[in-house]
Amino acid sequence: MEIVTLNIKSEFPPADVAVANLLIEIERLANTEVGAIKVIHGYGSHGVGGAIKREVHESLKLLKHNKKIVDFIPGEKFGAFAKENEYITKNFPQLVLDSDLQNYNSGITIVFLKWKTFAFMFFLWYTCKVTINI
Repeated sequence: MEIVTLNIKSEFPPADVAVANLLIEIERLANTEVGAIKVIHGYGSHGVGGAIKREVHESLKLLKHNKKIVDFIPGEKFGAFAKENEYITKNFPQLVLDSDLQNYNSGITIVFLKWKTFAFMFFLWYTCKVTINI
């Protein structure tokens, strides 16, 4: 599946406009071959998480809950040791070469738009099972 990059902070919009642009793009890509979006939202002018980042993550939590997206990974959790790394490596090998993978870049978020394979459903089931058993 394809991955696209979407820069929602490029023209310094207010947070609600940036989130609206992301939601429009998610809806537009829903029935395409795109399986993930690398969203560039920035990390705030003081490096502690700006309004766009916060509102993006809140909106994505709601979309995930309503099954409009599969999942999302905040950039600060997007690294070689992320629990989703096996899924990323198998289904989106181009992300392995992404410079942000090793940098834990808090100014981005990866959004997974659709179920790639049964393997991902198994991965989620296994992750939940391991988490509960610990």
